[in-house]
Amino acid sequence: MRKPIWVLLGILAFTVWYRAHTFGPTVGLRLWPVVSGPSEPLDCDEAIYAHMGRRILAGDVLYRDLTENKPPLGYWFYATPIKLLGYNETAIRLLPIPFVLATIAGVWWIASRFAGPLAGGLAAFLVAILTTDPYLFGNGSNMEHFMNAFSVASLALMVFGWDRGKAWPFLAAGAALGAATLVKQIGVLPLAVYGVALLARRSKEGVKGVVGLGLGFGLTLAAAVLVLWLQGAGRDAYVDVIQFGRAMATDVAPEPGAPSGWIRWLTGNADPKGVLPWPFGNTDYLVWWARGSWPAWLVLAPCLLHLAFAPTTSPTRRLAAGWIVASLAEVALPGMYWPHYYLLATPGLALAMGVTAGDCLVGLRGKFRVADLGGLGVVAAAAIATVGLQVRDYLLCPPQELTVRYKGGGQWVVLRELGKELDRRKIVFDDPKLYVWGWQSPLFFYGKLDGASRHLFVDNLLRDYADRPHPLITPRVAEIMDDLRANRPPLIFVGYPPFPALRAFLTEGYLPSQLVPSGNGLGLWVAKEKYAVFEQFDGPRSAGPLRGLSGR
Repeated sequence: MRKPIWVLLGILAFTVWYRAHTFGPTVGLRLWPVVSGPSEPLDCDEAIYAHMGRRILAGDVLYRDLTENKPPLGYWFYATPIKLLGYNETAIRLLPIPFVLATIAGVWWIASRFAGPLAGGLAAFLVAILTTDPYLFGNGSNMEHFMNAFSVASLALMVFGWDRGKAWPFLAAGAALGAATLVKQIGVLPLAVYGVALLARRSKEGVKGVVGLGLGFGLTLAAAVLVLWLQGAGRDAYVDVIQFGRAMATDVAPEPGAPSGWIRWLTGNADPKGVLPWPFGNTDYLVWWARGSWPAWLVLAPCLLHLAFAPTTSPTRRLAAGWIVASLAEVALPGMYWPHYYLLATPGLALAMGVTAGDCLVGLRGKFRVADLGGLGVVAAAAIATVGLQVRDYLLCPPQELTVRYKGGGQWVVLRELGKELDRRKIVFDDPKLYVWGWQSPLFFYGKLDGASRHLFVDNLLRDYADRPHPLITPRVAEIMDDLRANRPPLIFVGYPPFPALRAFLTEGYLPSQLVPSGNGLGLWVAKEKYAVFEQFDGPRSAGPLRGLSGR
């Protein structure tokens, strides 16, 4: 067993080095093949999560003072590195690494138990590669990394406790799955798989397992509810997480030109004109989510079938296969198909590939069969091809270029530049605050600015119903306008077309900044009384567009 442990430790060390390529320029050492230019900037999700983490540390209470439709655990996690390392990019980039390492260790243990050390080593290595895939935003700090760690832990505990006749592993598995659900609601799906599998045993052990599983899950959720209730945010949390979260799933229409749900799970999203990315179309507005890992995804179905139905299968293997199916459903059911959602399926993909390869190798050692040789060859070819794509597209790409090439263009680079410029110029304001009507949350992070309203991020539900009746959005829009009138921020950034009340508010008291030339009410707006001093911060010639922003 000593040798496989060293293999795992080597993979974990490799993972830390491999993921750090994203922020390599901040380290000051040339430890990667390409270390040039700035680090990769935070995207809109990472930036708003970091901003909320900072506000939580400053005393704000989630849901009461900061609205969000996801459960609280991910935001509490985001506050931790900021507390320890400060409010900076490196702290946010380091945040997911312990969770990724835990995911790798869990998949390694499960695969090794199912099919031996080769299966464990291959599965662990594939998790390291697939969960860092820039096409899936895996090299960033998305909350799917937290969910994966807890979900894999729950599966490992289920496998560990299956034949032991004790309730505590199932209690712990329920608690782990509860933690995944406290990051995003969709994390609950494996609970149904576990419950059905335990009840199918038709024994006292199965019933005890279901009770332990439910108790662990319920106690974990109850602990979070208690914390929020003691903070005075119980009612607000119910509205945001339950009511608003449900409305996000039922009331948001697909984007214009979005492909049918029957194929969207494969193609991903389309551009605003309805054109799909390569290999399904020719838009360069976005890229296909599987472009860097398609060889691995191509073998998922046969590997999953092998895991569930091969002669070597077992109840725990079938349980793992059901868990993988649940992780695929976690990607599809929200109906949004953002690339980072597919991260939820990567540990299961790696597990299925590793176990299939391990079984085929064991079979070849006992008796030569063409099927075993073919299976091993197919998995090996898919793994090698995927690693080759990732080395080319991730490891050999300058860090800042990762977001430009694979994550929808250079808007995050532009927003980092603008945010830093706002941080520089904000000294002209007595109370520098910002309101963003859009998704441009990096302005909060890089500008080190506080929000003027507890509504910090404009999701699709708020955007779509801002100018028409909706039981949740209409009062929210009214509250936003009340906040703006009461706090009157000197800076407002408009990323989506403004609704009538906001447009009137801007026209009355603000002027459009030349830093971000735009039209139709979009762009950066500055309070009239501070407009001249802000625009001419570096003298009369500084009123023009910020370099790199005018062509956006």
